[in-house]
Amino acid sequence: MAGHVLNCFEIQNVDELRTHYRLVRVDGPFDPNLGDGDVADRNLQQLVKRIRYEERIPVAIQRAGTQPILAVPLEHQLHRTEYDLAPDVAVLQPLETSGAIMLSSTDRESERIGMVFLGWHLRSPLFRDHRLWSSGASRYFSKRPLNYKQDDREIDVFRGFDFRLDWVDDRLCLWVQLTHRYAESSWLLDAYSENDMQQKLRMRHVLYHYGHRWFPVQLLGITGRSIEEHRFVPDGSRQPISVYEYTLQNTRNGRPPAWIESLDAQSPAIAYRYPGNEKKRNGAAALCKLLVPTEDKRTRGVHRWSIIDPARRFEETRGVLETFLQHASVGGVPICIASQPLRTARRVFSVPVQEFGQGKQLRVGRNATSGAVGLSELGRKRWDYLFDPEGGFAVNRPLDAQYVVVPETLERQIADDFKDRLEKTVRSLIKRSYSVSRVLYADHDKRTLKHQVDAITEAIQKAQVRSGRGVLVLPAHAHPDLHNLLKRKLCDRFHFQCVDARKLRDFYELCPHDGRAVYTVQDALSNRYVSYLRYTAMGLLLVNRQWPWVLAEGTHYDTYVAVDVLHHTAAFTFMSDGGRQCHVQIVESQQSEKLLQKQVQTIVYDYFNHQWQDTGKSPRAIILRRDGRAFRSERLGFQHAIEQLVREGKLAKEVQFGVIEVHKTTVEGMRLVEETDEGVLRNPTVGAWKILTRQKGLVCTTGSPFRFPGTVNPLFIRIVAGDLDIQKILEDTFDLSQLCWPVPDRCMRLSIDLKLCDDNLRASAAAADDDEGQFGEEELDDETEERSAVDWHG
Repeated sequence: MAGHVLNCFEIQNVDELRTHYRLVRVDGPFDPNLGDGDVADRNLQQLVKRIRYEERIPVAIQRAGTQPILAVPLEHQLHRTEYDLAPDVAVLQPLETSGAIMLSSTDRESERIGMVFLGWHLRSPLFRDHRLWSSGASRYFSKRPLNYKQDDREIDVFRGFDFRLDWVDDRLCLWVQLTHRYAESSWLLDAYSENDMQQKLRMRHVLYHYGHRWFPVQLLGITGRSIEEHRFVPDGSRQPISVYEYTLQNTRNGRPPAWIESLDAQSPAIAYRYPGNEKKRNGAAALCKLLVPTEDKRTRGVHRWSIIDPARRFEETRGVLETFLQHASVGGVPICIASQPLRTARRVFSVPVQEFGQGKQLRVGRNATSGAVGLSELGRKRWDYLFDPEGGFAVNRPLDAQYVVVPETLERQIADDFKDRLEKTVRSLIKRSYSVSRVLYADHDKRTLKHQVDAITEAIQKAQVRSGRGVLVLPAHAHPDLHNLLKRKLCDRFHFQCVDARKLRDFYELCPHDGRAVYTVQDALSNRYVSYLRYTAMGLLLVNRQWPWVLAEGTHYDTYVAVDVLHHTAAFTFMSDGGRQCHVQIVESQQSEKLLQKQVQTIVYDYFNHQWQDTGKSPRAIILRRDGRAFRSERLGFQHAIEQLVREGKLAKEVQFGVIEVHKTTVEGMRLVEETDEGVLRNPTVGAWKILTRQKGLVCTTGSPFRFPGTVNPLFIRIVAGDLDIQKILEDTFDLSQLCWPVPDRCMRLSIDLKLCDDNLRASAAAADDDEGQFGEEELDDETEERSAVDWHG
């Protein structure tokens, strides 16, 4: 019978593994009430990281608080007892307390120490493996790029692996994931001038080729001297030495690589630092290659190297385990790791009943006589139900004034035909009259961001658009930042979905008609244009806060508050009643990644104190769903808001509440695939799930029968506060992902509450050059970023 397979491998002799430790008390800036509540935790994590690096030992946190307790190996004598955590100092005080740990112990403190020590022993053989370079504590990459045979390549693709220990079904397992990193193929000195390195590349990450040791560093700039001229005092020494001499002394052991043998003493010296470390160091620019982030446009051509189907992914994962992770030991006892990944029973959530307009319900099942449709038909049937005269949109509110904002350079016939077709499509969806008013803006010779912004905002102001929604057709040569800047600039009066004039024009061709040339839709593209118009109409209606379908039977926990933060902007989505009640709120944040306790408390309190009262329903449960890490300040703010509402009688005393984290990616790179009766690995059925512990689980919101390249990447869910049922949380997450409003014929990875947060933040908080939009100089830019047809955030 088919089952599920996880990319984790059981530690088979956990009962035989024993380690000894000694405790160390730490005095320093670790008061949990310090600053915003997370400062103490950051200080402690920074200290532990530095001790590990400088002492070359495993360090585990046994207990936090104002005086944390650390565990270190029993036989190790600390070389330092004071660490600078500016502006404070942390002082280490070794204690007489010591102990032995069996990794199979059920004691949580012992388990925590044992896991840290075991992870250290697993990494130890990798420190000396010259086939690998490291990026982080447990992430390693092959030095041979996957595409090394391509002579003309611009980007190197490095495949590597990451691993973590965790419990699954009460078994200690090693999670192993494949990962990828990109770097320029050219050396820094071949691709960039010294001025580029000082200006454009400052704070960028580079891969430093220190002989046979490679490691990523953050470039601070050039020093203005050659590596022969620039001298410094190395750690542990009192005598200065040149960068050139120091490099040769430490990299010429054995057979040095070509880049060391040919190192030019007159090449420029650089200043750099290790990521996450403030200490400045010196090196050679000639030994660097620029690391390239995944979102860099140049990685698009090589991204296919990182897309791996389930069978090959698990085969290569087993290869990593056999080659690199089967050679570690603890106290002379080899760590025995299963050679095959962990197998578990197949578990798949049923697709929830979905309700469209006029109460029309869509059910998925095998009994066609009862009106159920097959899972493979789900996407197509959603479109059918939306256009069905007896269906349509489930939440269909009155609309504000509607506009289509068009550039003057877009041919009038195309603009008129697009407007007519869009109106018809929207009418078919909402089952009532619909029309848009056209606003023209002058885009002739508007090449700079400032000129384009000014042209559009002036046209909207001239048309007296004070409160409306609609479609904005971006000019053919739109500045890459135009979309994001306009979203912010017009957020108080005009919410819009964008389409691209170039893409729109591509659907049309000039044809003779009654003795004159007219624009008509190309026959070969007519079906694609219908699809384009449908997605555009969906985006437009979502901007208008019209919800296409809802969950007929709601969710286990009836109310969710989704939160995400990006670039000093936060998004909240308040969702209940299976999606019938859905409110999105965007607010500015004082910090870039998290929210302050008071801010969360105020926003949550205000919503349930005012807007919620209009629904006439009292929530049974309220769950804060955080995209990524739920910071302590956010958890406390949410808790205090609920407690205040209960004290004031706005919420029932028995209301249940809790906090969960939703991780799109994890350090473990958790994957869940399906194994057929014949032993073939394939992507799981959408809705597959697995409980890992009482607080952790996986759910596949994408999967078969929906097609996509590569291997399904499940969501990792963790309960961080509240007495919640992990299975119910996983099922609610899957059910809310079935509200894939932007893409009715597909599946969507995020639940709709987080998707609304994510997409609104991409529009409201994505990077855009505000200064250039206000004071931009005349600058021609022929290369503009292609816009997606489905840009539906308000």
